[in-house]
Amino acid sequence: MRKLLTLMSFGLALTLPAAPTLAAPDTYSGDSSIYGTPATLEANVLIIIDNSGSMADNIGGSTYTPSTNYDSTNSCGTNGTACSTNAVYSYNNGVYTLLNSAVSSITTSCNNKNPQSLLTTTGQYSGRTLNANGTCGSNKSGSGSYFTGNYINWLQNPDLQPRPKIDIAKEVVKNLITSTSGVKFGLMVFNYEYGSGTSSTNPNGGRLVSSSVTGAGTAKYVTEVKKMDDIFTGTITNRTALLEAVDSIDTIGNTPLASTLYEAGRYFAGAAPAFGSTVGVSTDAGGNSTYVSPMEANCQKNYVVFVTDGMANADDQSVLGTICTDAAGHPTADCDGDGKEPVSTYSYYTGYTYTYNHSLDDVAKYLNAGTQKITTFTIGYGLAASDPAVALLQRAADTSHGKGAYYSALNQMDLSAAFNKVMAQIFTVNSSYVAPVVPVSPENRTYGGSRVFMGFFKPVNGSYWIGNLKKFGIDSSNRIIDANGALATYMDMNNDQVDDNSSTALPAGAVNGSFKSTSQSFWSLSADGGDVAKGGAGEVLQGLSNITSTRKIYTVNSAGSLVAFNAANVTPDMLGYDATDTTSRNNLVNFIYGLDSYDENLNGVTSANRGWIMGDVLHSRPMVINYSSYTFNSTNETNCSTNKTMMYVGANDGMLHAIRDCDGQEVWSFIPPDLLPNLKYINSGNHVYFVDSTAAAYVYDANNNGNIESGDKVVLVFGTRRGGGSSTGPTTGSYYALDVSSASTSPTVLWRISNTSPTASGSPIFGELAETWSEPKLLRMKIGGATKIVAVLGGGYDNVNEDQRYGATQTFTGTALNLTDTGSGAVTSSGSSSPGTPKGRGLYVVEVATLNSAGVPSFTNGGSKIWGYTNADNSALAFSFPGEVAAIDSTGSGFADRLYAADTGGNIWRFDVGASSTGSWSARKLFSSNPGLGGSSDVGRKIFYKPSVVVEPGYTMIYFGTGDREHPLNTNVVDRIYALKDVGQTGTVTESSMLDVTGDELQSTTVASGTGSISDIMSKLNASTNYGWYIKLNQNSGEKVLAAPLVFSKVAYFTTYAPGAASTDVCLTGNLGTSRQYALNYLTGEAVLNYDTTNDSTLVANPRSQGPILSGSGATATFSRLLRSDRVKTTGSGIPSSVVLMIPTSGQVNILTGIGGGLASDKPKAGLISFPLYWRQR
Repeated sequence: MRKLLTLMSFGLALTLPAAPTLAAPDTYSGDSSIYGTPATLEANVLIIIDNSGSMADNIGGSTYTPSTNYDSTNSCGTNGTACSTNAVYSYNNGVYTLLNSAVSSITTSCNNKNPQSLLTTTGQYSGRTLNANGTCGSNKSGSGSYFTGNYINWLQNPDLQPRPKIDIAKEVVKNLITSTSGVKFGLMVFNYEYGSGTSSTNPNGGRLVSSSVTGAGTAKYVTEVKKMDDIFTGTITNRTALLEAVDSIDTIGNTPLASTLYEAGRYFAGAAPAFGSTVGVSTDAGGNSTYVSPMEANCQKNYVVFVTDGMANADDQSVLGTICTDAAGHPTADCDGDGKEPVSTYSYYTGYTYTYNHSLDDVAKYLNAGTQKITTFTIGYGLAASDPAVALLQRAADTSHGKGAYYSALNQMDLSAAFNKVMAQIFTVNSSYVAPVVPVSPENRTYGGSRVFMGFFKPVNGSYWIGNLKKFGIDSSNRIIDANGALATYMDMNNDQVDDNSSTALPAGAVNGSFKSTSQSFWSLSADGGDVAKGGAGEVLQGLSNITSTRKIYTVNSAGSLVAFNAANVTPDMLGYDATDTTSRNNLVNFIYGLDSYDENLNGVTSANRGWIMGDVLHSRPMVINYSSYTFNSTNETNCSTNKTMMYVGANDGMLHAIRDCDGQEVWSFIPPDLLPNLKYINSGNHVYFVDSTAAAYVYDANNNGNIESGDKVVLVFGTRRGGGSSTGPTTGSYYALDVSSASTSPTVLWRISNTSPTASGSPIFGELAETWSEPKLLRMKIGGATKIVAVLGGGYDNVNEDQRYGATQTFTGTALNLTDTGSGAVTSSGSSSPGTPKGRGLYVVEVATLNSAGVPSFTNGGSKIWGYTNADNSALAFSFPGEVAAIDSTGSGFADRLYAADTGGNIWRFDVGASSTGSWSARKLFSSNPGLGGSSDVGRKIFYKPSVVVEPGYTMIYFGTGDREHPLNTNVVDRIYALKDVGQTGTVTESSMLDVTGDELQSTTVASGTGSISDIMSKLNASTNYGWYIKLNQNSGEKVLAAPLVFSKVAYFTTYAPGAASTDVCLTGNLGTSRQYALNYLTGEAVLNYDTTNDSTLVANPRSQGPILSGSGATATFSRLLRSDRVKTTGSGIPSSVVLMIPTSGQVNILTGIGGGLASDKPKAGLISFPLYWRQR
């Protein structure tokens, strides 16, 4: 098969309607509500300030330079007026008084001195007094001090004067505490008394500070880690009290770095002080003195920020020698095995060598590996690069020890920047919803290839969600492998927590399909496992330099022309800014390209790449297109001249990305013009949707040789799902068609349709389009005697109404949506019967191309409406159609003639579209799931995904499941799995005309007779009045089908999600729930695979309950059991994707499911092998 159904247009020039300015974008959480809101626990930040004697040394400042005009400091006159640069001032009793307005007026000779020259070159003159007119005074004994205004401005600017390091450190820390919210702060210093100038009895280690506070009377503030806005006493906040405590620090003593960090660890652990401190210590009735740990929950983040100006010189405490054990099990301070303990080569006093002075890195490693998992940041203050302390501080904070970062600070500005960088890191769940994509092999275009592509996303609360596209391999046994040929995932098909490949226990948290931390995906430089922010196409993008010129990002201007997305082509008003706001425009453009234009890391640099550039790939499956046929091997695969395969994937960074397979590099990206006004919200703190849907592709390969050459065409058609939607105004859903016939050059925009696309009279052509969730179904149809390639589009998702409608109700609220209401729990939205401005009720058939008699496409009428069937045609179409449409060729003519589509009212519709004239096309409601047989309250079912259709002799079977994708946490609906029979009936089928097989009585352990017997059940299933079967998902509260089913070799595969019980643990705010996979006999709903091995010893009399042989043969064979519980197995957590077939060249079939950031593989019914069937489409 080569002429795959895809879409394309040739040489078509058209003007796109200007995209309207949108209201606030649609930011409803929908299915991502399972991740909840991350815990709002404030991080614990303990600042340790070095208060050793050397911190009293001056640092910084600059010498006076007369050629520099310094900023005025308003230091002149009795009232502090501005000092004129060239004026001369006398200084008496702390006041600078104007003497003369010009240095040039001052005498050049006065008592053997040249006052003018001295003032000009040094800014100051001291000697015989000067007169106001600049002449030398007559009193030979008189003297005075004179300064230029410029010198005074320099002298009075504290930033230009040398200052004690401790004063600068205190000022910077105070500014940090004053300006930072959302964290808890505490303070520790070295264990010396300050202020009195005397040391404590134990000069080692560190301690919290106890300080008097103005207005607090005798109450002392202890600098434990606390919430800053809580009240200390009266109206005094902890923040105010901590600022005074910082001010009270004085300098004296040595530098016990390691023992102070160790003491900080004791504090975080709520343990006893190690060095005798009594500050912040509580004594119980038994006389035990311990700290009170600041930790409120085990998931709370704990940080130490250590500011010091020198090498450790007082860490000779034997306690440090016991914190770790060596290979022989002996106590040691050498936790990292670097061999530098217990004696340091650094000697502070001649003739005395301190021990444990190289232990700071070991203590940092020890604390990070402990229960509190303390992250250590270090700041070297005023240290030369050659200072031995620098290497120690760097090592203490590196990824093998404290796992923070080291920063160097030589002055006040450096120190402030270092703290800002630390806080940026302090303020900074990998997953995948979309089904894995197994591409067609570039050699044998009938079979799947030996690679699999997965989109990833990582929810980040209050920030930009990051994403990635990764590539893995498939070995001859259908196992997922990495770039090195090693197994990339754990395999645990029987869920016994033992890896089926290695027979070793799975690590904590791993399930079947979880990526191994050692796995390295293709395109990656190192092991990346399932980590979103490592490896993959995202890492390739991250490595680009000069990114604003290297990346090729395009959009469409108001004239309909493809243009580069840059400041020259994109005006501020196109982005929703004021027309003159070029600064906001420039910042946003740079951010989209990947620059840190909003200084997210607070390092003051906005021209560097952001920490992670690629946005989340939430609902978009990569569309893989082979542009060349080649012999598949590792050499050819990485040769970009040979391997021209491309992936097209949408992401919520605003773009459709074109990524090449040979090396993972982005070739170009496209921003739909409808989304331009929403880009300004991308970094707003809310998760905003952009290109969040999957593209369909039409490929025209004239000679069917597998190479896209001159005259061949590749066209993509895609929507944007919630992208383009609005939570406060009318939704503008759009579809785009792009010509991507060249794998290496920019695309061509062929057409755009939306609910604002007008007819000649001005009325909308596609007025019923809602958010464009329905993935285009590209079909070959015979219409009016012409062969056409068409895109069939469901009307989309009616977010304005459906987001407000959940639970056991079929009514609408008619009110504004509360975006924080996810409809969780056993609740039902309250509403009336009137939806507000409903959309999406129906479907459209849109032309892609018309084929001539030789099969050559013409795209002249691309984007034109061929047919629509909406609420305007039939008022029974009351609900939106968000899913892809299913199609069949019921007559074998080579043309699609029947469509099946589902709506959010829980209905299945049939559309008969085989007539030559569209005027003869018709539609009818085939099935309604609401209400069920449970009565009038058994309602609330919605259908979001396309059915799977199987043509049987004399009838068609339609498989689908119900489940509210956008309210996954709701438990007030009993959803179903359905197998509906279409025999051409004209009425609407309900459950009353179907058989309930929930209990799987066909595989009961006993053989019944009469009613309920096997023959009775089979008779009911096969009766002419029966229209199929269904299974109630009533064993797991809130279980629902949230993906399309797959029917293969007489087995129907469904995946489901069920929320778990709401957690009261502040660390477990999400509700990832449980994902499951069903394998059912497609005609009866029975179990076909031995998913439940715990029942294999069950005695059964029913032959239908006998499964495959477990051991032995013949009369001695032991059989497995197939009972109701064998229908389903748990596959992991999170919302699973649909089941995907893997068919390698061996023909041995396997199935894959994307679950919670992993790939769960499974073997289908034994003995299934797929053989090649070659065919040509004309």
